[in-house]
Amino acid sequence: MPAQPDPDFFDLTAWPMAFIRFPELHEPERVARLLAGLDGLLARQQPFVAIWSLPSHDHDDEPHADEKAAILWIKKHKVPLNQLCQGYVYITDDSALQTLLKERLQTVSKTLYRFPMRVVANRQIAIEVAGSMLAGR
Repeated sequence: MPAQPDPDFFDLTAWPMAFIRFPELHEPERVARLLAGLDGLLARQQPFVAIWSLPSHDHDDEPHADEKAAILWIKKHKVPLNQLCQGYVYITDDSALQTLLKERLQTVSKTLYRFPMRVVANRQIAIEVAGSMLAGR
């Protein structure tokens, strides 16, 4: 069994739904810990859906080095990620942020990901959407 992803960021109690919290800017080694956790999900070699809780900062506030590390990880793991991940679900009840995320995801999904991505208002809806993704609907 692969090493468990960092429980500060990953809740796998409802596997194959992986609840993942984006780390805040002040958290030590946040990007390395997050990417190591994603490595752990892929090492399981099982289909899953990632349900993301957003940080308090905007994506545009990410330090360049952190953004670069994440993009390099995605490019390196693009094939297994697209094979195993059945979808990403982002949770936010902020309607303006929902709109912004949906716009950003349209661009990203066309270039990097081959699985569905949805933005929802709460955890319960996220669970329902993730269940549908896992069922192939």
